[in-house]
Amino acid sequence: MLFRMLLATPLLLMLPLEDARADDFVTCESRDNRYQSCTLPRAGYVTLDRKLSGADCRQGRTWDYDRREVWVDDGCRASFRVHGGSDRDDRHHDDNHDAKVAAGVLIGAAILGALAHNANKDDARYDDENYQGARHTSYVPDWMVGEFEGYNPTFNADIRMRIDSDGRMSAQTRGQSLNGWVNGGQLNVGSSVFDISQSRDGFVTTEVGDRQNEVRYRRVR
Repeated sequence: MLFRMLLATPLLLMLPLEDARADDFVTCESRDNRYQSCTLPRAGYVTLDRKLSGADCRQGRTWDYDRREVWVDDGCRASFRVHGGSDRDDRHHDDNHDAKVAAGVLIGAAILGALAHNANKDDARYDDENYQGARHTSYVPDWMVGEFEGYNPTFNADIRMRIDSDGRMSAQTRGQSLNGWVNGGQLNVGSSVFDISQSRDGFVTTEVGDRQNEVRYRRVR
C-alpha cells in the first residue's frame, strides 16, 4: 500500500532524501607491499582520511574502492572514511525502500527511448592520462563531469545534476536535494544503482534491474 501511495503522489518529491548517518572509518594495510582488500561496513563514497605508512597512498594506483571494499597495494596503509548521508542500512528497510523510490523519481522516472544515434559507441571512457588502470574504479571521465539538466514528465519536474571530478553527485528538483557518487562507471544513489551511458550532448542514466527506468540528461555547463 505504501509503495502505491509513493508512486501515485507528487508529494514524494517533498520527502526528506537524506539522513544524519555518521561517517564510518576503515583501516586497510598492504603488508610486504602486497595487495590487500578490506570490506566496507556499507556502500558509500570513500576518501582517504589519514595516511599511516611511509609509502605513498595514491588513489587509483595504490588504493581505490567500490561498493563492497577498499583495497591497498605497494605498502600503502591508511584510514579511509566512508561518508554518511543519503545511504541507509538494512536495519531500516522501509527507509531503504523509500530512498530507492525517491531516487527513481529524481534520477530515473520513465523516459523511454534509445541513446542518440551518434552517441559514442566505443568505450572511450578511460582514454585519458588520468586513468590509471582497470582497478581505478573511482575514475570519472571528463564527459561525466559538469552540470546537466533532465526532465521528469511524470511529475512535471525539472532536474539539475552536478557531477564533480572526484565522483560526488548532487541534484536538485523543486527545492529538494539528493546526493550520490559515481564509481565503476555507475551512479549510486542510496541503495539504487544506475548505469551511465554517454550520449551526444550528455548522458543517459538507466537503473540496474529496471532497464526501462531511464532519464536523458544534457550538458548545460
